[in-house]
Amino acid sequence: MKKRLSLLALSVNFLMAFIASFVFAQAVSVNINPLVAASIITAGHAVITYFAPVSLYKGNLMEGLQTEVWVAGIKENPVPDNSFVYASTDMSEYVEHNKLHLAEAGIEPAVFEDYFAGNENPLPLANIQDIPNEVVLKTYSTEQTRHRQLQEIELQYNKRDSVIGRHKKSLAKNIGKRAAYMWSPAVNNAFNKILNTGANDSILDAVIDAEAFMNDLDMVDNFNICFNAEHMARIKKEDKKLYKEILNEKVLYGFKVFRYTQNPIYTADGAKKAFGATKDATDKRSSIIWCSDEVFRCFGDTEMYATLRDSGLQADTLSFAQRALVGNIRAANPKYLAAIL
Repeated sequence: MKKRLSLLALSVNFLMAFIASFVFAQAVSVNINPLVAASIITAGHAVITYFAPVSLYKGNLMEGLQTEVWVAGIKENPVPDNSFVYASTDMSEYVEHNKLHLAEAGIEPAVFEDYFAGNENPLPLANIQDIPNEVVLKTYSTEQTRHRQLQEIELQYNKRDSVIGRHKKSLAKNIGKRAAYMWSPAVNNAFNKILNTGANDSILDAVIDAEAFMNDLDMVDNFNICFNAEHMARIKKEDKKLYKEILNEKVLYGFKVFRYTQNPIYTADGAKKAFGATKDATDKRSSIIWCSDEVFRCFGDTEMYATLRDSGLQADTLSFAQRALVGNIRAANPKYLAAIL
């Protein structure tokens, strides 16, 4: 069995050994250098676990898994770098104890010229509706997966990475689907647009109309569009050359282009269906448009839950929980969203 040492595991082991050595030295008043002691303990443990056969440290010697080794694989890029979810404002730095803290959001006060010239009235108060100052992150939990000897898998980098990858991919898909739903308009109003196209209408014309709508609101930067498979196929039929340019450049009429198969579903009349609803025969899968400055993503704690040697299953089980939140910065009144149906 091929083994690899984990730098993260070594670092954690060294820190724990250093703390234990320091506390022991203070308790018994012995002149022990905690750094030297921690180095010896960590090196000794690494040598034993690396060269000793797995059979020698099963059971009590390997009673648990090194959680930090598994969790690190989930926490590193919870969603792929090329995912449309990253086309948003990262608010992870404002997360404390799995709660998102925001002082203000979505305020756009009006500006007056020479307001007090011949006017003694106080300045008007803007009627604002911000998202709450404290929002609790959602918990996304993966189903349990059953494995034979997780302790052995932990020491085999490729196998461990494969197990983590399955859970990570499932979490990424779930978060992506929720982001697409949150970043699409529920209504057609002065700040959001739903373009309901016919079977023979031009998707490119719809994109141009959406661009004009946003530009008319003085919004020209940081816009993204996420096409569904049907709309990409229709663009290919409309203009094969432009289609190839989109694939190469990932840009169309100033919009950064993404593709996703789980965009929100709308009825034939343009009404947005509930999250998770099934697509009926007359329903339409949308392509969505949003501004990166108007939506956010944030990630909190990651937890691993493992049960070793379950008597009923006669196997080990594993699941993960990821704290995360995706949404609109103007939660009460989202703006600058569009959907092409």
